[in-house]
Amino acid sequence: MSSKVVILLLTFLFIYVSISFSQEDRSLIKEGAPNVFIDCNYCDINFIKEQIPIVNYVRDRKDADVHVLYTSQNTGSGGSDYTLLFIGQNKFANVNDTVKYTTNKTDSDDQSRIKMVKALKLGLIKYISKSSVADQMNISFPKSNKVEQPKDDWDYWVFKLSSNGNFSGEKNYNSTYIYSSISANRTTEDLKLNFSLSNNYSESNYIYDTSTGSETITNITRSQYANASFIKAIDSKWSWGIWGSAYSSTYSNINFSYSFAPGIEYNIFPYSESNVHQLRIYYKIYHTFNKYVDETFYFKKQEDLWQHALSASLSLIEPWGSLSLGSDVENYLDDFTNISYGVYSSASLRLFKGFSLSFYVNYYKVGKQITLPLEGASLEEVLLRRRQLETSYNYYAYFGISYSFGSIFNNFVNPRFGGGGGSTMIISD
Repeated sequence: MSSKVVILLLTFLFIYVSISFSQEDRSLIKEGAPNVFIDCNYCDINFIKEQIPIVNYVRDRKDADVHVLYTSQNTGSGGSDYTLLFIGQNKFANVNDTVKYTTNKTDSDDQSRIKMVKALKLGLIKYISKSSVADQMNISFPKSNKVEQPKDDWDYWVFKLSSNGNFSGEKNYNSTYIYSSISANRTTEDLKLNFSLSNNYSESNYIYDTSTGSETITNITRSQYANASFIKAIDSKWSWGIWGSAYSSTYSNINFSYSFAPGIEYNIFPYSESNVHQLRIYYKIYHTFNKYVDETFYFKKQEDLWQHALSASLSLIEPWGSLSLGSDVENYLDDFTNISYGVYSSASLRLFKGFSLSFYVNYYKVGKQITLPLEGASLEEVLLRRRQLETSYNYYAYFGISYSFGSIFNNFVNPRFGGGGGSTMIISD
């Protein structure tokens, strides 16, 4: 049998099998069920499909009868506060709802996704009940409605100890990185207290051959940080706070530094709506004391400084995506000719069906670099980035685009050879 005949037979076999399976797979599409788009980049989508099989899952919000938009914020105990926005479209136009739930820091992945599915079921009830698959719903309630108020022996304080490190190497290179930290936080509706200490150590060794043997270049950087803040609510839009910090850094030529800064913030929108939109403006004034490792470019071994900063940021989460814009300006009060300012923007946008765009870009105009050492940096320090260097600006940019097309349905779960179940995350963009 010739190779052409074999290829022809295999082609017909592939087409036959594809048609057979496509006819079988159509049974998973529920006639009359709401089409649902889960707009979430941290959800276990496979688990959702298994637990709520009564609806049709689609790949694009334009094809959905119900667009479920997830937003989240961190809670004071280290958990997360989630808001599910149910946005009705097509036959459910203007039928909207909101469901909230909270996860604890100690919740396992399974406990978190069970809470997620429970909240999703609550929000989908009104849409499923108005569809032709309403008779497939089962609603149950616990026998006892007694709710016990939890007792907090720690008075909302959360403490954390952490340490991590990595080690790598080969014949001519090895590196060590060690990080450790301790923190204490207390968060209530109108008060935030935060304290933290951290230590960083990084060492890299580069070995290269010379005519007389081998030589090793060692790069070591160290830094220690201590931070504290007290933030208090004034009303639904105003807040004030006090920040304090101390640190040392070989990279920044800082032997020891501390700063103290009061500040005030105004949010155009109420803070209660911050998981949907924010427009915050804040002002801080700083007093800083620096003691340097080496004498600076301005012939200083130590100095007291005053500076202030004004910042504004806008954050929006909408069905078409998310958008953030921000800007800040700061300078030392004794020198208004050296003003630093920065702008940034990030977005994840769904411009039309199947097409999405994401980007992040920032630009910072560097003003007076008071910590730069007078003697400058050696070639090794430049190449290894061991010392901070003089610059008038810095920037960073990232972008990505994607376009998908084909079947609108996404009901299937297939974990074979990976790609399903467990902690797999499907990012919908």
